[in-house]
Amino acid sequence: MGRRPGIAGLTIIELMVVVAVVAIILGLAAPSLYGFLARQRVKSVNAELVTDIQYARSEAIARRTPVRITFRSDDPNMTCYTIHTIGTAGLCDCRSTPGSACVGYVELKTVQVPRSTTVTVVAPQDDVLFSETQGVSNRDDFRIGVESTIGGKLRTATNLTGRPQVCSPDASISGVATCTD
Repeated sequence: MGRRPGIAGLTIIELMVVVAVVAIILGLAAPSLYGFLARQRVKSVNAELVTDIQYARSEAIARRTPVRITFRSDDPNMTCYTIHTIGTAGLCDCRSTPGSACVGYVELKTVQVPRSTTVTVVAPQDDVLFSETQGVSNRDDFRIGVESTIGGKLRTATNLTGRPQVCSPDASISGVATCTD
């Protein structure tokens, strides 16, 4: 019994070869895709941070009251920050549900970054304050790091003028200047 003319198909061996080749290609591509996605998450979180710093500065001027950004990185489930006005009493905890993070202050925005995303937001000092006059910062060279455990690091720094500047400490993010210090 021979093959019937005009009917084409794959043998089991040909199919196994195709599956093996696809598996090898995916095995080689997956780590770089995973790293690419991690770097994109870092860029996204950092872009929101830069926008929020500018927002805090402008709100301080518009509201004619100091505005503070308070950071937390000691929670095992998340890193976070809250943008809020200065009140007479109370505190803000960005680990609380957004919208209820502050008592005694006006909460303007709370951002929570779950550690499950592999991205963290870390500030060596707990907060930065922007004045109601010209939105200047109370700290010179205030630095906030946004990084992924998989790969990708960005640093956003503000000087006394309060303007954010972004660089990559390890040159892991393309299109961003490498930090010089």
